[in-house]
Amino acid sequence: MSSQGATAVLPDAEPESFTLEAVDVTGTHWVTAEDIQPSLPAEAVARALAARMALPQNVPWALRDDSTSAFLDDRTPIGDQLEPGAQVTVVPKTHLG
Repeated sequence: MSSQGATAVLPDAEPESFTLEAVDVTGTHWVTAEDIQPSLPAEAVARALAARMALPQNVPWALRDDSTSAFLDDRTPIGDQLEPGAQVTVVPKTHLG
């Protein structure tokens, strides 16, 4: 009987946290957040980044990926939409008409 070890290919583990660089839409405030949880919805991350920038908390905020200019889906986990080290812009949500 042979006692050879088996090799298992495991999927890449999701990082416990990752870093994002964020700027507000005016370019006045910026922050590097090094503790973003990939499982958090983008909306929660937008609120947290806005708070770190001392932006008004009575405004709904969204995130725009600077590399694609696409708005992130509020309900989708941030780690499913961005790579670690991504740059985003925090923008107020506007509902016109």
